[in-house]
Amino acid sequence: MLASLMKYRAYGTTGLLVGAVWLLLIFVLMGEASFAQKKSSSSRGTNTVALEKKVEEAEASFMKTAADAARDYEELGELEKAQDVLRKILSLQPGLKKVRDKIKELEEARLATNEVTLDIDPGKGWIVTGVAVKKGNKIRFLSDGECRILISQRIGTDGFPSSDVKQDLAVGVPLGALMGVIVNGTAKGKGKGKTRPGTPFLIGKKSEIAASQDGQLLVRMNVPPGSKCTGRIRLKISGDILIPKSSGGK
Repeated sequence: MLASLMKYRAYGTTGLLVGAVWLLLIFVLMGEASFAQKKSSSSRGTNTVALEKKVEEAEASFMKTAADAARDYEELGELEKAQDVLRKILSLQPGLKKVRDKIKELEEARLATNEVTLDIDPGKGWIVTGVAVKKGNKIRFLSDGECRILISQRIGTDGFPSSDVKQDLAVGVPLGALMGVIVNGTAKGKGKGKTRPGTPFLIGKKSEIAASQDGQLLVRMNVPPGSKCTGRIRLKISGDILIPKSSGGK
């Protein structure tokens, strides 16, 4: 009986020791897992910070290279290419006001350098300027001079006719004002071509428009057919226009 009791006590003590060992092992494993998780999380955080730093460095390098390229383009007179580069910088940093201002400055310079000056005889009808335009492009006009208009035409109570763009008064343009029209030539038939004029618009002393269509720019004074006009008008045309190399402007 005593031997059995001692055997039971020994077994109970061993069981307690085994249980304690397993419990200790579980705590150790849990601790190592927690440490490994923290280490992995810390590693990911370190990698993210490093990557973000690389991105910032790459962006700063691009900004500097792009700014240098824009300056080089400007010095070469390639103003449109310089603007394109600056717009790429804005795509990364939209809040850079100086870059926006520089784009506007280059736009003004580009439009100002692309120009042609013409002497307009107000006694003639529509005058071909030799300037071609693209739909939506910006065109600027600056004119100076004056003319004398003698109207001897007999008219009825309907007033001056305005149905024929080629020779009649233009609707919506003041009498005697300098005006323009864009004529779009379209080829139709065998060797035959037809022109499709747009709506005449006021040029006046100073104006700016967006081209209503592709075509050639024509100008004349808005006077009734048969009128006698004397004088001289000087007209400067600039903007997104195409000028024949032979004209070269004045």
